[in-house]
Amino acid sequence: MDTLMPRLEYDCENCGACCRCFPIFASETDAEREPAIRRETRQLEPHLATQDKAYQMHPLPFLESCAFLKEDQLCRIYATRPTVCRRFEAGSDQCIEARERMGVGRTAH
Repeated sequence: MDTLMPRLEYDCENCGACCRCFPIFASETDAEREPAIRRETRQLEPHLATQDKAYQMHPLPFLESCAFLKEDQLCRIYATRPTVCRRFEAGSDQCIEARERMGVGRTAH
């Protein structure tokens, strides 16, 4: 007899694990789309910068998460967020790893 396993959903609301767990970098193109990246993150030294990594968003001194993660665990620049954040998929292996590291649960439906 087969038992149906509940489908696990990974809801980004009230999570923010990926924004607290992994290093996050933004490109110059990302900073052009969202000027706050230039103002509120750390620009990498020219010898460290690459096409995809011009600004360090996390980790930063005195912050436990990305500079743009609000207290409600939502991104305050979501509409203009960096490409790396746009590519991050809820439920991916990285998402599951971040959730496990940060102790964030998931919901079974």
